[in-house]
Amino acid sequence: MKKKLLLLVLALCLMTVACNGKRTPEKDVSKQNTTKQTEDDIVEEPSQTKEEDEEKNTQASADGQKQAQELSKAPKVTFTDYSQEIRDEESDVLLLSVTENCPVITIEENEDISRKMNMVFEQQHTTNVDEIARKVQEAKDYRKELPQEEAESFTGYGYGMNYKVMYASTKILSIESENYDWQGAVHPNTWTSSYCFDVSTGDLLYLADVFTDEVKARKVVEEHILDTITKEPYKDALLDDYEAYVADVMTENTFYLNEKGLVVICNPYMVTAYVAGTIEVQIPYEELKDAMNEKYIM
Repeated sequence: MKKKLLLLVLALCLMTVACNGKRTPEKDVSKQNTTKQTEDDIVEEPSQTKEEDEEKNTQASADGQKQAQELSKAPKVTFTDYSQEIRDEESDVLLLSVTENCPVITIEENEDISRKMNMVFEQQHTTNVDEIARKVQEAKDYRKELPQEEAESFTGYGYGMNYKVMYASTKILSIESENYDWQGAVHPNTWTSSYCFDVSTGDLLYLADVFTDEVKARKVVEEHILDTITKEPYKDALLDDYEAYVADVMTENTFYLNEKGLVVICNPYMVTAYVAGTIEVQIPYEELKDAMNEKYIM
């Protein structure tokens, strides 16, 4: 009897071990299948991302081509007048007279380009607002130091930026700004700056964009500047050391393009006295063609 019981217990133990042995591989297989499925999913995801990237790149390329297309009409430019007179709140005495006509560019064929170009002048206007606030404070401080009679007759300071279109086509938009800053001196401090845009992209052009060989181009430009300022009506206004500064006349914001050539702005006190005013020197495209990007030869 005891032997039968022992055999029965032993049989039950063996059956339990056998069942456990079968279940363990089933768990492992299930785990392996789950792992394999996860790996398959991971393999498929980059394929979908790649397709999305290709679609985005194609769209970006199409947008770029659209943005760089040549327009059929030249940009339209209007002006927003920000001119004002700022007076002392208590005495009503004029502190600062401001003139500013900020350009607003409209390109019906591509609003993104016009928005990009307008941003340049919007940023300049923001800078002007800060500068105006500073000059108003300077006027207030100066007036406080004056005797009462002079303070009451104080005529205020002056500050301004007067823009005008120099050239507009389906390729190039050139805008000039005549600037002045007056703080009671014999005459105001005046200077002229320029903004030259590639209309097909809305980019503000720099010398590196316009010239393929800036060294060669500068040599041609400097020869034209010297030829201009050493003749009437400028020769009598030359500064003593003018030749040393001819190379500094053309900068990133003192040139623009028109239908005939490249124009360089020579501001007062660069090579001539104030009495000579602002001198604009035009260099024909023909003389710059070997050193200039043909895209910008009108």
